[in-house]
Amino acid sequence: MILIQIALRNLLTHKIKSAIVGGLLIFAAFLIIAGLSLISSIDKSMSKSIVNSVAGHIQLQEKGAKDELSIFGQMGSNEIGYIHNFAEIRKAIEAMPEVAAVVPMGIDSSIVFGGNVLDVKLEALRNAVKAGDQKQSAVIRRHVRRMVALLDDELKNLKGFSDQEKMSDDMKQGLLDVAEANQPKFWDSFDADPYAHLEFLENKIAKMAIGEDMLMLRYVGTDTERFRKVFDRFEMVDGQMIPPGQRGFLFNKFTYEEQVKHKTARRLDKIKDRLAEGAKVATDDEIKQWIKLNRTQYKEITFQLDDVATDEVKAALQAELQSKESDMAKLVDAFMDVSDANFQKRYDLFYKVIAPRIRLYSIRMGDTMTINGFSQSGYATTVNVKVYGTFRFHGLDRSTMAGAFNILDLMTYRDLLGYMTADKKAEIAKLQAQSGVKELKRDTAEAELFGEGGGEQVEDTTNATPTQAAAATPTDAPAEATPAAIAGNAPLSGAKLMAKELEGHVYSQEEIDGGVIRSAAIMLKPDFDVKTGMEKVSALIAAKKFALKPLDWRAASGLVGNFVGVIYAVLAFSIFIIFLVSLVIINNSLVMSTLERTREIGTMRAIGAQRSEILQMFMVEAVVMAGVFGAIGCTFGYALVAYFGHFGLLASNDFMIFLSGGPRFYPALPPWGLPVAMLAVLIVTLISTLYPAWLAMRITPLAAMQDSE
Repeated sequence: MILIQIALRNLLTHKIKSAIVGGLLIFAAFLIIAGLSLISSIDKSMSKSIVNSVAGHIQLQEKGAKDELSIFGQMGSNEIGYIHNFAEIRKAIEAMPEVAAVVPMGIDSSIVFGGNVLDVKLEALRNAVKAGDQKQSAVIRRHVRRMVALLDDELKNLKGFSDQEKMSDDMKQGLLDVAEANQPKFWDSFDADPYAHLEFLENKIAKMAIGEDMLMLRYVGTDTERFRKVFDRFEMVDGQMIPPGQRGFLFNKFTYEEQVKHKTARRLDKIKDRLAEGAKVATDDEIKQWIKLNRTQYKEITFQLDDVATDEVKAALQAELQSKESDMAKLVDAFMDVSDANFQKRYDLFYKVIAPRIRLYSIRMGDTMTINGFSQSGYATTVNVKVYGTFRFHGLDRSTMAGAFNILDLMTYRDLLGYMTADKKAEIAKLQAQSGVKELKRDTAEAELFGEGGGEQVEDTTNATPTQAAAATPTDAPAEATPAAIAGNAPLSGAKLMAKELEGHVYSQEEIDGGVIRSAAIMLKPDFDVKTGMEKVSALIAAKKFALKPLDWRAASGLVGNFVGVIYAVLAFSIFIIFLVSLVIINNSLVMSTLERTREIGTMRAIGAQRSEILQMFMVEAVVMAGVFGAIGCTFGYALVAYFGHFGLLASNDFMIFLSGGPRFYPALPPWGLPVAMLAVLIVTLISTLYPAWLAMRITPLAAMQDSE
């Protein structure tokens, strides 16, 4: 107790030294508390973001694959291997008490063309002609004629900048076709043969039209119903869920808004969001750029408006702008020149008047979308699939990383991958039967093609179900479809009919589980941690001799999953530097303090104090300093963490939204945080005190007397 009193007296006596040492210890303790809270909370939040959205706790891939699965780094079909016996694997792993579910999946990217406005208008014109609606037909025809005239002008400008000698024959012919469609006589003769004119416009002119959106979509091919049930961050936003067992596509709401929505509308949405965050039109450079694009790209709106819509929009804009200007281009330009004062009013007017009269989304709910991909052999694959709706991962609405994943049914995914599914075999068999194609054997192919032969005729499966067709062409394992097998000579109507049949076909769980997959996600039950789950799953894989490689969610997430490790390393290095500096400064301060106390220490030695007691006195002083100042630093750190843990920190960008698991970050101190911080402060203080204590033990009464003289 006496030593503690002496330690406290010394702290009060040497105020400057105590302030320097104390400030360093307070800052060190504060940094440890804040850093541990930050890392622990990010680790927990990111775990929820990744595990509960797409990865699961554990991912399975083929053992011995050339590439390691990287959910967030994988673009396209990397060589991560294939899992063929998934049904058996799922049954064995889901029987484990630690496992909640196993979800088949595969991640890939493909190209989708969103179509252009001219295609949409020509389809509407054909429907009006077919229905005999002369009034509607006349309105749409005038719009199409104006669009063709604008297209002709655009191509003439392009022609002036291009080297016509290097222009392809198809391009040259296209320019001539557009010029022909822009002639009055073409439209004067429209009523005489509308369908011939429509075919010319659809086949010759529409392909020349600019404005077709090319979307690069990343998707997870999966058992959509199982995915919905297992990943609790998944929730529908628009449209409807893909019916269980059926083919379909779901857009991530983030992707749908960023890539599929009309560009002008999307820029207005972004301006609104930015203003809601406190930005100002007058000072935000990015908002100014969005406004500039909306003003200069007025054709994105005017190109889509027919005569009736143009008159209605013109009247609304004239009223808003209090202008008598009749030129739509100038009106739209002026309307898009928004400010802080008028933005909300014009935003509301855009969605009330303009948005209903343009194609707000290039792909809409219920549309059949054509996905263009590449098989593992490198040839092109094309699949039509219905778009059912949009979804989001709850709390990750604005995250670019989470928003990159769309959802595709597993059967369509296999078609794009180039693997033969049962219904694909049925489709090919049906097309072959309709077109009279025969299957040739290698040894009789020459005789069949160039003479009389006895090649086998493919069994007629025109009326067969997908399962029956598969039985007619059995295979031991999913066989990759060849380009020749997929490219039939059947009429287009037959292909469309088959596609429609596939769209409505309901697959059994055996069919879904029975084909090839690229990876599988394992979701553990709440009572089990990832480490335990990995050990159990690895043991089962070894016992069953499955050719699988398990990865925990960190390893499967690639660089994203290891991001917390990077933060740990940065924090540890920062603390090490701070402690190193603190150690030197504290050591110097204590050395100076020791030299100032030579007389005091010598006197204590003269009245009988042993060296061990001097050492104890310095160590007690170090413990008191660490306890007092460490406690102050921990208190400040804990108070700050508690404050932001209650109110949250706004995630500043999309990546931080993903890391924090939502738009706000709520730090929390782990239970072991305070003891670790106090122990670290104590250790650095004791180490800093060792040399001054050693100097103090060497002081003799004689030295003290000489110092006093």
